[in-house]
Amino acid sequence: MNIKHLLLALFAVFTLTSLVVAQNKTENIVLITLDGARNQEIFSGADLEILRDKTRRGKVEDTALYKRYWADTPEQRREKLMPFFWGTLMRQYGSIAGNRNLGSTVMTTNKMWFSYPGYSEILTGQAHDDVIKSNDRNRNPYTGVLEFLKRKLKLNTKQVAAFGSWDVFNWIAEHEEGAITINAGHESYPSTDPEIQVLSKLQTEKLSPWESVRFDYFTFRFAMAHLKTYQPRVLYIALGETDDWAHGGDYARVLSSLELNDRQLKELWDYLQSSPQYKDKTSIIITVDHGRGNSVEDWTDHGEKVPEAQYIWMAFIGPEVRLRGEWGNTETIYQNQVAATLCRFLSIDYSENNPQAGMPITRLFGYKN
Repeated sequence: MNIKHLLLALFAVFTLTSLVVAQNKTENIVLITLDGARNQEIFSGADLEILRDKTRRGKVEDTALYKRYWADTPEQRREKLMPFFWGTLMRQYGSIAGNRNLGSTVMTTNKMWFSYPGYSEILTGQAHDDVIKSNDRNRNPYTGVLEFLKRKLKLNTKQVAAFGSWDVFNWIAEHEEGAITINAGHESYPSTDPEIQVLSKLQTEKLSPWESVRFDYFTFRFAMAHLKTYQPRVLYIALGETDDWAHGGDYARVLSSLELNDRQLKELWDYLQSSPQYKDKTSIIITVDHGRGNSVEDWTDHGEKVPEAQYIWMAFIGPEVRLRGEWGNTETIYQNQVAATLCRFLSIDYSENNPQAGMPITRLFGYKN
């Protein structure tokens, strides 16, 4: 072997070793989903055409919604809507893919473009359009990343937890019933904390407009209580109001829900940064189950008849993620890569659980995607 080849071999070994060491910084993962949160609001803030459509009298410029959310540029509007996400999280700590105006595309591989298929693709790493074809309360027939990590990391039930606003997460999030902690829908959360006890009771007295979905406030409070009490290494928080208000055509509530979600992200982040177990040891993916229409006529909808609903977005934060801000001019990434990427943060190969799953998103780990 000549000196050139020797140096190249040593460089390759050094690079691989450095990558493995860097990956070991992540000891915990957090997955967050905002049900059906459109790319349009995430990347551009309030939609002027929808604001105009919702203006029943007078000029849109005179409305409270316009005054609260409108600004001249997409960057100003989105930061006005989600100041922590854009002003701090994506600027200082993470990156986001899916802004097609910059040449970044994120897509589902399932062709259903509604919730159960999307969440199952996220958690299992594979679309199953021939099996998962509805939002019915059927047990997920496939073992997903949450159960897989529980087994691989030898964790107890409390250390792998999913909290969802939609009650169907009791069926989506695990294949083996009782394998992990799940709290979803209008379900009480057992706690010795008096505040949480009150909230558990209050959620059944202050019912949301939806039979199967509770307000995100309760979901987030229970998730935070579990986080502080049990210090889980794997946590999934599935928030849902962005989708349900949209289905009802209530654009003001959609925007206020995104504002609330932004404050919740800040509270979660502040806690993680204050905890020795989580600070600089936690990787986070924030994404959605599906997109939705991009016009005044179909922004409330998604599903097979709304092709725009196949386009989604993903944000990434963690000690291994060196990217900051928005991705641009990159290859398309897919929803079926989430499970493998979460495992990759922990230096675990998800293909052991599902050889047909999407591969980790290599751009996050120093490679060209």
